[in-house]
Amino acid sequence: MGFTKYGVGLVSALLVSGIASAPAQAHASAPAGSPQAETNDTSDTTDTTDSSNGTCTPLKATHTRLIGADGQTVSGSDFAAVGVQTAKELTYTLPDGATMSTIIPPAGFLPQNSTPETARAFGFDVPDEPDGPALTSAMQETYKDYKFTVPSVPCIGTQPISSPLQPATADATAGVDNSAETDPTFAVNSGNWGGFVANGHSNYVQVYDDQNIPTYQSNCGSASQTLVGTWIGLGGLNSSKLIQQGFASGSSSTAITGARLWYEYLNSSHPNPPVYIGSTTRTGDIISESMTYSAGNVTFHWYDRSNGQAWSDVHVSGLTSYYDGTTADFISERPAGFKLRSFTPYQGFDGSGAKYASTYKDLFSLPNTEVRLINASKDKMMSSTRVGSSTKAFRQTHLLCS
Repeated sequence: MGFTKYGVGLVSALLVSGIASAPAQAHASAPAGSPQAETNDTSDTTDTTDSSNGTCTPLKATHTRLIGADGQTVSGSDFAAVGVQTAKELTYTLPDGATMSTIIPPAGFLPQNSTPETARAFGFDVPDEPDGPALTSAMQETYKDYKFTVPSVPCIGTQPISSPLQPATADATAGVDNSAETDPTFAVNSGNWGGFVANGHSNYVQVYDDQNIPTYQSNCGSASQTLVGTWIGLGGLNSSKLIQQGFASGSSSTAITGARLWYEYLNSSHPNPPVYIGSTTRTGDIISESMTYSAGNVTFHWYDRSNGQAWSDVHVSGLTSYYDGTTADFISERPAGFKLRSFTPYQGFDGSGAKYASTYKDLFSLPNTEVRLINASKDKMMSSTRVGSSTKAFRQTHLLCS
């Protein structure tokens, strides 16, 4: 699990919201004495499957490893003999051959009360401070609201939620003058994306933000007819390569309320479906997200600032062919074949920023382009408006269903 940098401050970005399904809660880490507290299973193929996300296929773990407080692997016999407190690392093989892993901390584990060594061993990033009182204080601040972790359990969708930006008109990529409205002074029209992209660099490696789960409504049609996927990502504007994470409206394919949490990676040869990792029926919560790319490896973080509950961080390897570092994206998307599901009062992107090379900057401190979601009649389906003089916040308002 990890933290990321927003502006000049270190903010936790490791947790994600969720009221887990009953199967997923079976292995959730929680304060001692809570319903989630339990003993780790030592079977190499034990995993937790969550089929509550609607139309998707759960994966079974191909390997389970127990990790001790010192970061070393703990054998099943040692665990049985001494009952060591262990984290559980689950590894999965995704349908395209990529590998996903996630580390679930032991029941009752609180990183804010832990040593840095054990926090690292159990999958938590530790603030960049020398060992000593300053590091202890930084860990307590970073993880002060941590409560417990729900495992991220992969469930493979049937069709992509997202796709690279689809221009809405033949001259869309030439841009339109936006100087009379709000920053930026350049915009493109799209038939599927709405929001902002940071550009001006070729080496974006991290993107992060805070998003609220709005109240989704059915006035545009049923759950099977409408959808909106809200996400952050790298790529997809200048090429067909795109790596992203976010949440889709509705806690399942047949629901309106809540959200399904997912990540996805695409290129021209492999338009892979989303990998759902869980769901929530909560509304109004603020979800922090962070996605980091390094040499083909991607780490996805989610954090519910409203209730402090977590989904375990997801690590995926083998994604070199999906990486395009020329843009960092902050987008709400109308997937192909769906009407734009309505939402109120707004979809907000706060704390939005990106990292290129070793430099962190807020979204509106970077060169950026507005992406306007429009229909075939060139009517705007959604507005995206910067919040005053904020360097990292904008609001989206639903205007049209189709």
